Amino acid sequence: MSSLQHFGGRRLLFLNWRDLTNPAAGGAEAYAEQIARRFAAAGAEVTLFTSEYDDAQPHDWENDYLVVRRGGRFGVYAAAAHHLRRYGRRYDAVVDFQNGIPFFSPLWAPKGTVVVCVVHHVHQAQFNSYFRWPVNHVGRFLEGPVSRRVYGWRPFVAVSPSTRAEMRTQLRIRGPIHIVPNGVQPLPASRVPRSPDPAIAVVTRLVPHKRLHLLVEAMPPVLRRWPGLRLQIGGTGPAREQLAALARRLGVERAVSLPGRVTEPDKSDLLGAAWLTAMPSLAEGWGLTVIEANTLGTPAVGYDVPGLRDSIRNGRTGWLVPASADLASVLTTALGELQDTSRRNFMADQCRRWAAAFSWDSSAERLAGLLLSEIKDRELGRPGRRNVVDLCTVAFWPADQADEDLERRLRKALGMNDVITRHAAGLSVLMCGCDEAAAAVALRRAQVPPARLRLATSTAVLSGSDGDEFW
Repeated sequence: MSSLQHFGGRRLLFLNWRDLTNPAAGGAEAYAEQIARRFAAAGAEVTLFTSEYDDAQPHDWENDYLVVRRGGRFGVYAAAAHHLRRYGRRYDAVVDFQNGIPFFSPLWAPKGTVVVCVVHHVHQAQFNSYFRWPVNHVGRFLEGPVSRRVYGWRPFVAVSPSTRAEMRTQLRIRGPIHIVPNGVQPLPASRVPRSPDPAIAVVTRLVPHKRLHLLVEAMPPVLRRWPGLRLQIGGTGPAREQLAALARRLGVERAVSLPGRVTEPDKSDLLGAAWLTAMPSLAEGWGLTVIEANTLGTPAVGYDVPGLRDSIRNGRTGWLVPASADLASVLTTALGELQDTSRRNFMADQCRRWAAAFSWDSSAERLAGLLLSEIKDRELGRPGRRNVVDLCTVAFWPADQADEDLERRLRKALGMNDVITRHAAGLSVLMCGCDEAAAAVALRRAQVPPARLRLATSTAVLSGSDGDEFW
């Protein structure tokens, strides 16, 4: 029985800055709502509390869960606190999605309420991009020392191993940090073939921290090598007009297109026709736009920075380069490699296989396992400080040993956070929060055949199995 199936009749509160209907919505909103839909489909009563925007309805049930909109860009925090103070006893658990500043749910929820805080990426460096002194310093203080004090030993979720590392080093979070990666919604098949001429496409929110101006600034030298190149940057946001003005100033407006908001079929056409996508930001929680491009066989160029170092598999699904690297030179080299048909086909195949490792169903199941574990601990009176181990171990049984009885015994004996994956080579279990020695002890207690054990790589932690070896 999956963890999600235990949530029939459970009541959950999701707190997120925006919802997907908000014109400023992005990857964080997709994460919250894709998972909310799956909890609702499993029978949970889900309320998504979020901020108001112009002409928004105060409530809606469009996706089979309740969306409540109160407060504006910053007023939503006070509104959420009031909602928790008034209605908190109705909920079995609160999922607090941090978008730079969390909702500080433990302060407002009834004592003993299960609270899990989801962090997409650490914003310490980004506060300077959006706010001046003293607001930028206040933001860093709230995200760091205040969050650390308020959430204490409660569990956190990070969407990637590098985000977890930044939470440890920059925010100094002490409690357990679980990995629940982004899924990906498969894009419709591209209606156009791969472009015969070099093409780069990006579809994302056009906001300052994405640093898309670096991509436009790279165009003059790249065009000298590839005069037929076309760059298309789809999406909306406050940086769109600046990017258009920059293209005109550099004299590359004929090669650079900014089509604005695009439909899902148009996104598929842009990314499916492109040779490359590119993400020049200096920090991402994950890189959902990279994985979307990968679903269409399009590799990515990105800096070797948090988030992107997890979503791009260097040399296989794209190119990871030092943050100091010259972007024009990197793009020129990548396009040169992709001129070779065999290389292009190899990377397209690797991109599709990598993207196939992620689904919102799997992400929802992993979050459900964590929530269910926390709820049961509360019901049994066991919450409190817990052993914190960021290591994970992969246990593997080849196909001739991986029968249904083995899987049944594993599901019964192992923790709700452990991820069991059946694939062509056999059965693997991502055992979270333990090293190889602890994993061996747990498997002996489960009375299952000996497994091959190894510490999990970042790829294994994200995909739930030892993808590097068994794909």
